[in-house]
Amino acid sequence: MSEAVKPIVNSKFLAQWVLVGFLAGLVAIATLPSYFSGQWPWNAELQVAQLEELRALSQTPIPVAGWELGNQEAVRISRSTWGLGEYRQVNSSAGGDDRHFALLVRPQTSHDKQPEVEWVDLQGSQGWRVDDLHTVRFTLNGASGQSISVSARYFRGLTEGSTFAVMQWYAWPTGGHFAPGKWFWADQAQQWQHRERMPWVAVSILLPIEPVGDIRPHTETVIAIAQAVHQSLLTSALQ
Repeated sequence: MSEAVKPIVNSKFLAQWVLVGFLAGLVAIATLPSYFSGQWPWNAELQVAQLEELRALSQTPIPVAGWELGNQEAVRISRSTWGLGEYRQVNSSAGGDDRHFALLVRPQTSHDKQPEVEWVDLQGSQGWRVDDLHTVRFTLNGASGQSISVSARYFRGLTEGSTFAVMQWYAWPTGGHFAPGKWFWADQAQQWQHRERMPWVAVSILLPIEPVGDIRPHTETVIAIAQAVHQSLLTSALQ
């Protein structure tokens, strides 16, 4: 009985070794060009395709539907350069409520630059006392028509003389979130699937409200601004 089994077992082992040899040959054929050129794919630094457009954001006005830009400049906050835009609502009457907001954006400036302490830097530079901090979610249409989900941090920023409804998040082509870790996993997926880095832009909206006022009645307005800003970025620097 055992003598009859041996040839079958040997044949199975032989087939396995033939398969291993065949697969090894395919790998060798695929890697030989890289071996002779010395250019291994995993040694190459992955790139951000939109890096030049991102770098220009600190100087480039961002169109926001329903609002007109009054001023655009680059400002230094901590050790970083932010783009500051000041917007006024279109068609606001001279005797009515002249609504305006400020938009601060800090784009990615190098291929390996990651989101870090943007919100801490802003809070320190503005001297805000943060109150009523919570998460707000909104959606918008992506470049391919798919729905994009964004989670932003929303709070009341109090200074000695001013009160703001503040919304902050990191924007990228397929989504957005206020936590750097969420971008990290999106970046990992982008690297594995497309062999490139996921671009990002830190966005902060400052809407002046009544002194020590409640930010909740202004949530709808700030979300509409945030959707317009992210949508504009998708057609420019994040395209």
